Amino acid sequence: MELTQLRSFLAVARKGSFSSAAEDLFRTQPAISLRIRRLESELGQRLLERRQRGVALTPAGEIVRRRAEAIMAEVATLEEELADLSTLKSGRVSLGANDTISLYFLPRIVKQFTRRYPKIELRLFTQISRRVLDLILSDQIDLGIVSLPLSHDGIEVRDLYHDRFVVVYPAGHPLARRRVLRIADLKSLPIIHLKPDTVTRNWIDSRLEPLGLGGQVRMEVSTIEVIKRLVEAGLGISILPETAVRDEINAGRLRAAKLRGIDLVRKVGLAFRRGRYFSIALQAFVDELVASAGQS
Repeated sequence: MELTQLRSFLAVARKGSFSSAAEDLFRTQPAISLRIRRLESELGQRLLERRQRGVALTPAGEIVRRRAEAIMAEVATLEEELADLSTLKSGRVSLGANDTISLYFLPRIVKQFTRRYPKIELRLFTQISRRVLDLILSDQIDLGIVSLPLSHDGIEVRDLYHDRFVVVYPAGHPLARRRVLRIADLKSLPIIHLKPDTVTRNWIDSRLEPLGLGGQVRMEVSTIEVIKRLVEAGLGISILPETAVRDEINAGRLRAAKLRGIDLVRKVGLAFRRGRYFSIALQAFVDELVASAGQS
């Protein structure tokens, strides 16, 4: 059974005439008659009763007409939905990211994207990096935004932006006027860190411990937001992503400095299952991410 057969049948049923149906469908009358005969042959039922003046539906034809109208309505809905996808009037995008990326990088991008494409459903799953990878591999999300490098046979990555870490201290700190610090400046200062089971903490430790900065930890907490409040209160310094403290620095509540002689820049990238199909909506979101990352 073909859609062209159903369309032809419905046109004949609606018009009550092969010739009128042929005109509506821009086909010849023999072509329409052939489609109907083939449909009747496949179904094993007479659908139309040929009369002196036109045609009428048989009882089987009435059943087929009712079902065919429902089928063609579903086909029309399908075509409309696919057209909406191609014009970004509908669609769905799901992504995962850790707390830091979700708080300090994504909000502006998500706001811009949802304004531009209000009918596209955007789902954000905030998870630790290891869990983001699990969600990617199990196809529960389309893509993740993760710290690099990342090596996994089933996952592809694309560089997105560089995440620079800076030394952060309260506005009234003795080092407040300095913009570049030496390792020696920090060795006697208490440091407030993320808990040691996080990817970010492990990355920072791998760079600080060889320089003798691993033993001055005063507190270990769960979130960067808590660290910022504790630093503001004068309880210690910290080393945080520059994007995470931008608002506090602009407001004068915190100061930040680079650390001379140490690479505190980490790559952040897109991660997705190898071979994943990129829908038009997903590609549009990736384009928005890349463009915004280039401006940050």
